Amino acid sequence: MDNNNFDDSKSTRTSSSMSGETTVYSSMDGTPAPSLYSYHSSDGTAMLRDVAGRVLNAKNDLYLLPADEGEHSRLDKQHLVNLLAMGRLYIAEHEVQEALAPTTERTKMVLDLGTGGGNWAIGMALEFPHSQVIGVDLAPSTLRPPPPNCRFEFDDFTLGLEHYYSTFDVVHSRSVANGVKDFEWFINEAAKCVRPGGVLLITEGNLEMQNENKVGIEPAFGEGGPGQSWLARACFEAYNSMKLRGSAVDSGTLLERWFRACPEVEDVKYTEIYVPIGPWERGRTPEETQKKELIGTLMRQNMKEFVRSCRPMLTTSGYPPTLLDRFVRETDRELDELKLHMYVKWHHACGRRIAAPEQSFSDYENDNDVDMS
Repeated sequence: MDNNNFDDSKSTRTSSSMSGETTVYSSMDGTPAPSLYSYHSSDGTAMLRDVAGRVLNAKNDLYLLPADEGEHSRLDKQHLVNLLAMGRLYIAEHEVQEALAPTTERTKMVLDLGTGGGNWAIGMALEFPHSQVIGVDLAPSTLRPPPPNCRFEFDDFTLGLEHYYSTFDVVHSRSVANGVKDFEWFINEAAKCVRPGGVLLITEGNLEMQNENKVGIEPAFGEGGPGQSWLARACFEAYNSMKLRGSAVDSGTLLERWFRACPEVEDVKYTEIYVPIGPWERGRTPEETQKKELIGTLMRQNMKEFVRSCRPMLTTSGYPPTLLDRFVRETDRELDELKLHMYVKWHHACGRRIAAPEQSFSDYENDNDVDMS
């Protein structure tokens, strides 16, 4: 893109509407490809790269958000927002607790795909100390020590997860669609990692900012106008950049449909949660208002940092630095003033793994125990 010809008054991008050791496994297209990596400190330069002053993963060209500690700090806030908004680490409380109830036959297993800073994986390891939790990511944080029943692995799950099939009682992912080309394939692949009767949990956000009536808000172009949002503009450009790279970033809008179409799961549940950006929303009681204000404050910090985190991706897409600076400046002003009341919409889905009709669950238990030592 010629930066000198970039017109700030309109978007020049088009896309669909926003609504040391390597083990070789088969990729999603059937060709041999590296998926699971044993990590040594000397591998860091091969797994990471510097773009526009931020550290990014060097394994997946779709996912161009940072993989540095600044980004992990942002994801810490995002994790806390989801924890407070849901009231726990997961929807489908009964199903998850039933799947992870301790037994004498074997150790219960949990997989967190796209673990990032590891918050969810660590939280599950603490809540279910009798279980073993594995968090995988292109570049998981190595600075936060996990509890003894939790470990992190470097893994590009877009290359296939055959090495994890029918191993885990609970499989979870959150906000990974940006790094996936075919999200319906990913849902099916993740479901195959769940043992019969286990639970698949997937959460995805939505880059279309919502107004206080929970309707998409108009992005600001040119000098902006009444009711238009610069945060919505920054997210709109990030969305288009991701889509043009082949990302399935808009998969949240189809999450329920794809879960219900997945032949591997049943008993599907789906919900949407609207999270306020900034401490503007009021509750029915002082306690509820206090909680909403805390959630909104954390989400405001998260969204300010998200706009900054998009800089490497938008820089490689040809956006001029002056426009990126404006996205940051105007978003900060907008979220500090809170003249616009906005939400982020989160999509949550879960389902239970179907048992193969030709094999009893007891037979499966005996045939597929995994040595995790």
